[in-house]
Amino acid sequence: MRSFEVIVKSRGEITIPARLRARLNLKPGDTVEFYIDRSGGVFVRPRNASPSAVFENAPKRKAAPGAMTDDEAIAAAVLRKDRRSRSRRGRANSSIRRDKGTK
Repeated sequence: MRSFEVIVKSRGEITIPARLRARLNLKPGDTVEFYIDRSGGVFVRPRNASPSAVFENAPKRKAAPGAMTDDEAIAAAVLRKDRRSRSRRGRANSSIRRDKGTK
């Protein structure tokens, strides 16, 4: 990844180097966004570019041991909810059976 050095002026302004402006297709008046990742890295994205265009060059994080994918986490949550629902229905049905048996 290439880096560029700039000076922050007294009012917080910076000048984006011409080569970087050309690469990002920045024109006068364009808006840029700054992103800070978890490791403290800063990314600049022109508002005319998609976030994936910026983050595709970011270092990839390894998943934590035992971490689930989004699909696995959703499936696990659905199964937990289904088990809770079935156990509640089972308790409700058993109390109905007891009530019928006492009449």
